[in-house]
Amino acid sequence: MSQKFTGIVQFANGAAASDVTVHLFDADTLNEDDDLTVEPGISDEKGLFSLTYDKSRDLDFADIYRPYLQFSYTQHGEPHSHKVNLQPNQRVYGLPDMPPLQFIPATHGLQFVNRYPGYWIPFSVPSIPDIPSVNNIYGLCGGMLAASLDFLLADRQIPQRRRRPGRVTPLHRYLHQRQVDSLTRGSQIVRFVRWMSLPDPAVQLRTADELKKLLPNLDKGIPTPIGMVYISTKDTYQIWQNHQVLACSYVELEDGRLRILIYDPNFPRRNDIFVESWPDGNGGYLSVQRMGDKEKHTRGYFTMPYEPIVPPAILDDDTASDEKEKRSSS
Repeated sequence: MSQKFTGIVQFANGAAASDVTVHLFDADTLNEDDDLTVEPGISDEKGLFSLTYDKSRDLDFADIYRPYLQFSYTQHGEPHSHKVNLQPNQRVYGLPDMPPLQFIPATHGLQFVNRYPGYWIPFSVPSIPDIPSVNNIYGLCGGMLAASLDFLLADRQIPQRRRRPGRVTPLHRYLHQRQVDSLTRGSQIVRFVRWMSLPDPAVQLRTADELKKLLPNLDKGIPTPIGMVYISTKDTYQIWQNHQVLACSYVELEDGRLRILIYDPNFPRRNDIFVESWPDGNGGYLSVQRMGDKEKHTRGYFTMPYEPIVPPAILDDDTASDEKEKRSSS
């Protein structure tokens, strides 16, 4: 006798997964698994699917009934399949993949500038046009990138405040933790140091290799953090004069240049910040960062890891907490 099963399928971040074909199988120990599906389910825009199956369709008296769902879908132009055991009373099932994302810096990036007073961690705001270099100013660029991506993946609006959070606020603590996460126990600091110590031609060759990782990610709708190497150890050992930004999308210009749209926390609420790269004639890529009509020489860049987390449910958005910070430090 045919039966119906109705459920919901979601991406790994909880977003609804549409156009997913769902079959129900019975796992066999000795033979091929039995497809019990009479009519497969296809998920709608809310991830809702309904399939029809018949337990007696491929009845095998020697086996114990062990049903599972098979989800078939296309992700980034490639076919994917995912199996999940059918559980009593469970109606929501998750895929291991994230959905393609469109990250618009002015909309999805944090609205305040990456500029915090004090000596919280040894990462300052890099020397960039229109931003004075102040020694007791630090940045949380990697944390701000990660937090912005966290909110987008969780389908939540970022905090809309334009004033930077005080150091004692939950929002600042969250950004600080995500900054630490972005450096993966110091391994990314080591990468910055290694790149800083290389001569320019070697950095340009490595940038070409990193583009082979970055561009496919962007083609798939995967915003990717990149480490911007501005300086060389020939000039200074101040590693904090480098930077972290988020590559969002790219276009290839007629002259062969790549123009990569980035979210740079030093320039909030702007969609005109880019990294441009072009072949150097020796297998490498030269680069420059453009901020509107200004530019900054960039020696090269590399992709950085990102692991999503669910943003805290409550992040204090009270600007009065800045005054609280001043009182607590006095």
